[in-house]
Amino acid sequence: MIIKERKSFSEKMRHFLGRYSKFAKAAFILVLAFFVLCACTIGGFGTPGKAMRITPDDEVVFYLKYNGSSKGDYLGQIYLNIGSVYTDAGQNAQITFNYASVPGSSSSSINWSSSNRIGSRTVGNVYSADGEGVSGANYNWLKFRDLTVREGNRDPNPLETNYKLIRLTVDTEMLINEVIFVDVDGDRIPAYVTREGAKSAASSWNSLLDDAFRHNENYTPDVVNILDAQDSLRYGETTYTNFTQDEAYSLMQIDNVFLGGEVYEESSYPIDADSGSLATLFLMLGTLVFGKSLFGLRIVPVIFTAALVAVAYLFAKRLFKSDGFGFLFACLFAGGGIALTAGRLGLAIPLFAFFTVLSYYLMYRFYEQGISSEKPVKSALNVLISGLSFAFAFAIDAKAVIAAIGIVVLFVLGAVRQHRAHAAAARAVRKEMSDKNAVETSEERMQANIDACEEREAALFSEYAYKNRLIYLFFIVAFVVGTLLVTVLSALPSYFSYVKFYEADPENPALGLFALIGRHLKDNFTVGNLTEFTAANASNAFGWLIALKGATLWSASEGSTYIAMNAQMNPVLMLVSLIGLLFMTTYAVLYFVTGGKKGPYATEHSGRILNAYLVMALGLLSSLLAFAFAGDTGAASGMLFNVFYIGFIPLAFYTAFVHDKSGSDPAGGKNAVAAVKLNTTMKVLIIVCAVAAAVFVLTLAMQFCIPLNATAAKYCFGWTTFVNNGYYRI
Repeated sequence: MIIKERKSFSEKMRHFLGRYSKFAKAAFILVLAFFVLCACTIGGFGTPGKAMRITPDDEVVFYLKYNGSSKGDYLGQIYLNIGSVYTDAGQNAQITFNYASVPGSSSSSINWSSSNRIGSRTVGNVYSADGEGVSGANYNWLKFRDLTVREGNRDPNPLETNYKLIRLTVDTEMLINEVIFVDVDGDRIPAYVTREGAKSAASSWNSLLDDAFRHNENYTPDVVNILDAQDSLRYGETTYTNFTQDEAYSLMQIDNVFLGGEVYEESSYPIDADSGSLATLFLMLGTLVFGKSLFGLRIVPVIFTAALVAVAYLFAKRLFKSDGFGFLFACLFAGGGIALTAGRLGLAIPLFAFFTVLSYYLMYRFYEQGISSEKPVKSALNVLISGLSFAFAFAIDAKAVIAAIGIVVLFVLGAVRQHRAHAAAARAVRKEMSDKNAVETSEERMQANIDACEEREAALFSEYAYKNRLIYLFFIVAFVVGTLLVTVLSALPSYFSYVKFYEADPENPALGLFALIGRHLKDNFTVGNLTEFTAANASNAFGWLIALKGATLWSASEGSTYIAMNAQMNPVLMLVSLIGLLFMTTYAVLYFVTGGKKGPYATEHSGRILNAYLVMALGLLSSLLAFAFAGDTGAASGMLFNVFYIGFIPLAFYTAFVHDKSGSDPAGGKNAVAAVKLNTTMKVLIIVCAVAAAVFVLTLAMQFCIPLNATAAKYCFGWTTFVNNGYYRI
C-alpha cells in the first residue's frame, strides 16, 4: 500500500503560483491594485435614502423640535438633496421654504411668512442654461440657505425657536431625496412630517396642525422618505463628495424606472438618451446594494474598468505570445488617462468598452485558432460568447453596431481560414493518393487508393460542413437573435420612461414598444445628455488622435483654487501611440508591396505582427467611426478608442524588439533584466515609460479631482491639451 504524502497549504500555493509567469502575477496585482485604488476614491456609502415625489400642487409641512431655546439652537442652515427634476435639461425650477409659528387654538389659519427670511432658490435641471440657477444640484447636497452668514443683501438672521413650522413648495414636479435642518451650533434639528411624529413632538395640538400634517400624508404618501436618512449629509467641492452632471442622467434614468407611468400634465421627463437601457440596469445593481450613494453608482463601472484592464492583458498576451508585452499593454491602459477618470464615474462608458473589447478578443481567438476537430463545439464557443458580448455592448450603447465592424471582419477572415484549411487538407489527401498510385502497378490497388481518398475527402467535407454550420449558427444566434433579445428585454423596465419622453401624449400612447426602442437607439448616435460642459468639451472624435481637447467632467474652481476632473489621454502615450500607428502602417504597407511572405520584410514574426496590426487597426478605425457619427463628443467617451490606440505602443515596440539584434540573450548576461533581453528597443521603452509615469504623476490632481493652486495646475497639466475648453485651464 502506497501512502501519498499530503502537501501543506504553502506547498500547494507555491505549486499553484509556479504555473504562472512573473508577468502574469504582476498583471493580477495590477488589476487588483487598480480596483482597490478606484474603489477607495470614488466616494462614500452615504445615501440620501428614498425619494419623495412632489408637484406644484403639493406642499410639505415640517415640525421642528429644536434642541433648546438659546441662540445656538436657532435654525442656522437648511440642506437639501433633490433628485430628478421633471423639466427639460438646462431649465430652472424654484424651491421655496416658508416658516410660521405654531397657531393658537383660536387661529383661523397658519400664518405663513410673507416677508420670507428663508426665501427661494433657483436650481437648474442638471445645469442652468441661463446661469440664473444652481448647476449640478441634482442628487448632490445643496446648502439651500445659511442664515448664520451674510448672503447678498441679507444680513445674518437665524430663525428663532418659536418658528417650529416650515413649509416646502416647488414650481416644478421633482423628486426630493432629503431635507436636513441644522442649528447655529451645527447640530441637526429633529424634524417631523407625519401627524403621529409631529403630535409626539408638539407641546400642544389643534385642528390646524392636524389638517396640515394630514395633507402631507394625503397629497404625498411617500412624504416620510424626505426624512429617512438624516445622517447622510456630505458636503464638499470635489467628485469624492459630489456626482457629476453626466452621472445625474444615470441616476435620473434609474429613478424613471421606479417612477413608472405617473405623469403630471405640465412636466417633461428627460431620460439618459446617450446610453442604452441595459446600462441603466447594470448601474442600478450598485444602487440596489449600496443605495443612491457615490459608491453605489460608481462601483459597477469600476468593476468593469478593472476587468477591462485584465482583458487588455489577455488580449496582448495572445497577440504577441508574450506575458511581458501583455503586462505592458495593461499598465499603459490603466494609467493612460481615461480609465482613471471616466472609469471611476457612474457612466456607461466603461461597460460599453469592456463588452466591445471582450467581443474583439473572443473573435480573434476564433480567427487565430479556428475550430478544433476534437472539440468543435467548445472551440466554436468563441463565436457564441463574442456575439453575446456584442449583444450586451449594443444594448448598452447602439454605437456598438459601428464599433463591431472589425469583429465581423475577423469572423469573415476566420471563416476564410477555415475554408483554406479544409482545401489544404483535401489537397494533401489527393496528393497522398497520387503519390501512392504513381508507384503502384496493380489497378485494383490503385482503385482502392482512389476509393480511400474519396472516403477521406467526404469525411473531411462532412467535418468542414459541420464546423461551418456550427459557426454560422452561433453567429446568427448570438449576433442577431441574442442582440434582439437582450435589447428588447433590457428595455422593458424603461418602457414608461420612453413613453413619457417620446410620446406627444403620454397618457394616450400611440407608439409600440419596438418603435420606442428604435427611437431610443437612434438617440444613442447623438449627444443628448446636455450638461454645463457639453459645448465646451465638444470635439470631433478624430481629434482624439492628437489629444486635441481634454474634457472637463466636474469643475468647482474658484479664485486661486483649481478643482476639476479632466479626462485626457496622457500626452506622452498619445505621441508614442501616433508614432506607433504611423510606424506599423508603414511596416504593413512595405511588407505587402515588396512581395509579402517572399519579400525582404518577411520574418518568422511577420504573421504575428500583422495579425496584431489587423486587430488594432480594425478596432481603432471602427471606434473612431462610431463616435464620429455621433457628432461632437468629449474625450471622456473615448475609452474604447483609447484601448486600441494605446495598443499600437506595445505593437510597435514588439516589432522593433524582435528585430533588434543588440543586447544579450534572455538566458543571462549583464544586459538581461527579469529574463528579458535589454536591447536598444527595450532601453527606449524604459525611457518612454519613465517619462509617461512622470506626466502621470503631474496629472494626478486632475484625474482624482484634488484641489490645487491654479498656477500649479497650469504648470502640472494645463499644457496637456491643445485647445482649452474654458475649464481645463483657468
